[in-house]
Amino acid sequence: MNYKLRLKHPSGAEFEAEGPAEFILSEKEMFMGSLGRHPAPAAPAAGTPETAPKGPDWTSLTEERGGLLTLKHKHPELKGGQAALILLAADRQLNETAAVGALTLSKAIKASGYAPERLDRLLSKAVKEGLIKASGTKRNRCYQITAKGLERAWLDARNLPA
Repeated sequence: MNYKLRLKHPSGAEFEAEGPAEFILSEKEMFMGSLGRHPAPAAPAAGTPETAPKGPDWTSLTEERGGLLTLKHKHPELKGGQAALILLAADRQLNETAAVGALTLSKAIKASGYAPERLDRLLSKAVKEGLIKASGTKRNRCYQITAKGLERAWLDARNLPA
């Protein structure tokens, strides 16, 4: 079941998330933490488990190699496009980067053990689905993960072994 949450902070910061409850809660905690305020723990609603499943541990899934954020292990259940989505999400969560250059992302995917021929063709489906935004042309192309893409990457990465 998908839920939607929209918050407006007195400082002017806004937060909006849509997806599973665990995803929304983890993203809300990260948002509130980035503002320097942690919300008071809410009492669990009736019929919900007390401990929600934890999200992916981005640091255990990725590592920094030669200035690139790569996956530590090649997972047989992941395809190149999913790996790219996870790398974009991890880069956003760990390094707080808004966009990643096409050449950097291509090198990171190859260093992670995947061999895409052309990155633009690999990510075309994700761009059409609204998971990733592409800007620029040819060698100056950059990719930015959207909220919908972050949710998908979060769900894919959560099921991966560390």
